[in-house]
Amino acid sequence: MNEPRSNFAIDDVELQENLWQLFGRPAVPAMTRTDTALLCVDLQYVDAHPNFGLGAKAKRLGIDRFLDYYWAQVAEVVLPNVRRLQAAARGKGMEVVHVRVAPSTSDGRDTTRRYKAMGLRIPRDTKEAQFLPDVGPVGDELALNKLTSSAFNSTVLDRLLRNMGIANLIIVGVVTNGCVESTTRSAAELDFGTVVVSDATAAMAPQLHQQALLSMSYKDAAILDSAETLRLIESL
Repeated sequence: MNEPRSNFAIDDVELQENLWQLFGRPAVPAMTRTDTALLCVDLQYVDAHPNFGLGAKAKRLGIDRFLDYYWAQVAEVVLPNVRRLQAAARGKGMEVVHVRVAPSTSDGRDTTRRYKAMGLRIPRDTKEAQFLPDVGPVGDELALNKLTSSAFNSTVLDRLLRNMGIANLIIVGVVTNGCVESTTRSAAELDFGTVVVSDATAAMAPQLHQQALLSMSYKDAAILDSAETLRLIESL
């Protein structure tokens, strides 16, 4: 008889390969420029700028060094890549859609109990609720306020995308293991073809980012980097 295995941990590469064999690997969906949207998640002051929201809270708590990695990733990797992807999508006439955490009331009383407990009660008109201007909506691009991690759970995003003939989503934003992953999972379960851009997303620690990508990569989305995604958009 085989001896019982005492340590079931395996490295991420082996784990991913086994998961792909067991469940299959999500393919890059067949896309056109009219049935695909670039979905930008939570690129706002509360979680994407070091001087507001979570960044300000970390400073008050004396743990701001903990977020050094995250802020560097956002500033040096995520935002430049998002800008390039937005420019490419707009150049192709694709829909660019924006979602953010923001309540409908001026004091945030309609925020979910879960978000209130996490300190994410963000009054509607505060700086934290605003999009970062260099990656925010342009013209009449669709912009929705949400109260949950998944953009689909507290908005009419599904209905609006279908009204516009959108069947596929390219997802960017923050954070990878939070609102990006929740939104991606919802999109997959609603049968949208889904791509997540690995270097246009970030989490507060590298292992959180990598584990979220691994989790999505065998059941929810094709994972591409920004260079691959730009080539995909240009091909549409």
